[in-house]
Amino acid sequence: MTSSQALFDQAQQVLPGGVTATARFNKALGHPFYLSRGDGARVFDLDGRPYVDLCTSHGAALLGHNHPAIAAAVMRALELGIICAAETEHQVTLAHKLRAAVPCAEMARFSSSGTETMMHGLRLARAATGREKIIKFEGHFHGYSDFLNFSWAPPLAQAGPAHAPLPYPESAGIPRLAGQTIIIVPFNDPDALEAAFERHGREVAALVMEPINYDSGCIPPQPGFAQRCRELCDHYGALLFFDEVLTAFRMAPGGAQQYLGVTPDLAVLGKAFGGGMPISALVGRREVMMHLKPAGQAEMSGTYLAHLTAVLAASAALDEYGRAGFYERLDALCEHFYGVFRQIIARSGVKVRLQYVGPRFGLYFGLDPDRPVTNYRQAAQQDHGQFLAFVQGCIRRGAYVHTSAHHGFSSAHTEADLDRALEAIEGALQDMKRAV
Repeated sequence: MTSSQALFDQAQQVLPGGVTATARFNKALGHPFYLSRGDGARVFDLDGRPYVDLCTSHGAALLGHNHPAIAAAVMRALELGIICAAETEHQVTLAHKLRAAVPCAEMARFSSSGTETMMHGLRLARAATGREKIIKFEGHFHGYSDFLNFSWAPPLAQAGPAHAPLPYPESAGIPRLAGQTIIIVPFNDPDALEAAFERHGREVAALVMEPINYDSGCIPPQPGFAQRCRELCDHYGALLFFDEVLTAFRMAPGGAQQYLGVTPDLAVLGKAFGGGMPISALVGRREVMMHLKPAGQAEMSGTYLAHLTAVLAASAALDEYGRAGFYERLDALCEHFYGVFRQIIARSGVKVRLQYVGPRFGLYFGLDPDRPVTNYRQAAQQDHGQFLAFVQGCIRRGAYVHTSAHHGFSSAHTEADLDRALEAIEGALQDMKRAV
């Protein structure tokens, strides 16, 4: 019995399903991928074997693991007394840094997780508009709160018509009434979006969207689509609400809103924002944000919001992202990695589509390598069995790939690290071709 299997057997006795979060179960392995530590571009299993990390904490570790600036910031917070449930100068400093970097961030509030912050942001949008309904795109993930946990990975047989998807609850226990406040629309379909606004526009508080749909792999908006979202929200008096939990600081200091040139009214920033520490930010236009208590009537509070350890880590992370050449170096790594990756796919003969924006990418096994995936229904047609075989092959060869839809690398990766990962990827694809 492997050490991982032995630990999983113990875990199942005290943890439901043997895990502390659903996504940590690795379907390709039949148990979690247990880590003993992480450092830079690598993670280490229970036996100390190193792996080039292509999960990067689902995108949170954009600086890699154990970054000295993040470690120093956390140590500073410990020295200050692990302050929580109190205001300090450091929250103010962090908000000013966000205002300087993120186009819509005239004001900010901090929370711990993307789910928590999206929940508060939705309440704020309803308070600011006096409306209750929201429009969201099929395949876009906005956390696990009851009013948003719909149709991010629905079974196609239960998803409704492609042009007018039905709200599919992604968990047991979600009240049926929650589905009456959400309108699901296919991504990158301007006609369907316009029809939804024509029917419901004056009841819609916000259009909520991943500006780049990493949670379906990597699906960017088609040219002009994000701008059309902005125009429709303006016409109908709804708020444009970007879920930038994954896109924040990923491809530009101002995230996807800077990258796409479209400024939302509200946004949630997460994952890379904290440099690996648990913090998220709700940012937006002053006129909207002032509806939060105590200035307004919408509640957003909690003992652990803006905990000093995470605030100082996030402040340090923003300093790193702001260093000269940071994104230029990431762009160079992207050019190298994806260029070689495409060549490997072509040589392998395995049918798989690669899509990417910045240092995060998606793979679609069984789909045409030359045809762009532009919506969830296309993404859902991929061969999941082939994907799991690919994950197994990569892990066997020393590259850690998780079974989530998106993968990526960090600023701590070097070309040599990525070349090592590409060797594992090529070997995994060769195995798959031989099996076929």
